[in-house]
Amino acid sequence: MSKRYYESYIIFDGNLEDAGIEEEITKYENLLLKNEIEINKIDRMGRKRLAYPIKKRQNGYYVCFEISAPPQLITKIERAYVLDENILRYLTIFMSIKALKEKDEHLKNRAIIQSKFEEIKNNAAILESEKLKEGAAEIVPVAEEPKVKEEPAVKEETKVIEETKINE
Repeated sequence: MSKRYYESYIIFDGNLEDAGIEEEITKYENLLLKNEIEINKIDRMGRKRLAYPIKKRQNGYYVCFEISAPPQLITKIERAYVLDENILRYLTIFMSIKALKEKDEHLKNRAIIQSKFEEIKNNAAILESEKLKEGAAEIVPVAEEPKVKEEPAVKEETKVIEETKINE
C-alpha cells in the first residue's frame, strides 16, 4: 500500500478543560499509531470562537494532524471522528506534492516577512527611546493660551437703528 500525505483538521469542543483536550489528542494520536499511520506533525492551533454555533457550542479547540497513510485507513479514522461526541467538526485533506511545495514556500515567506517586521519594530522602539533620552532635558511644557470667545460681529445697520431709538 502506498502512503499519501494528508492533513486532518479536528475541532474539539471548546468547553473541555485543557487536560480533557490533551486526553482527546493523545487518544487520536494512539489510534493513528495503532493503525500504522505515520504522524509527521501535530499542530495545536488553540481555542477560537466559531463563526457560527455548532452543536450549540460557541468555541472550539483546533488541532491539525499531518499524517502519511494509505487511503483505505482514512475512512476508518473518520469513522472514529464521527462517533466521538467531543468532536464538533473534522476535515481530512489530501495534500499533493505541488500543494506541499506551495505550503512550504508560503511558510518560509511568512517567516521572512515576520522576522523583517520584528526587526523594523525593534529598530523603531530603539530610535524612539533614544529620542526620548536625548530630548528629555530639552522638552519644556508649554502652557496653552486661553481661548477667548469671539463675539459675533454686529452689523452697522443695527447700531444705527438702536441709536435712533435712544435719541427719540
